[in-house]
Amino acid sequence: MRRSRFKPDLYVTYRILKILKDHGPLSKTSLALYARLNYQRALDYLRYLNEVGIVKIDREVTLTPQGLEVLRKIEEVLENLGLR
Repeated sequence: MRRSRFKPDLYVTYRILKILKDHGPLSKTSLALYARLNYQRALDYLRYLNEVGIVKIDREVTLTPQGLEVLRKIEEVLENLGLR
């Protein structure tokens, strides 16, 4: 599988995953609004996160089990650094 050159910001990634965990499956538009991202930037993140298996995109965007584990690890790192 060929991965894009897109380099996501960790805090934006965290915000997207946390929103999906807290609010359940969302449309791409709703997720962009919750994450405070313009729609095109949100699509860039969603394409990347889908490509690496962290989210699944159908009619709505859902967090995968792998995505839930990634979120847990990000939260752990942020906690250890005193940033959460």
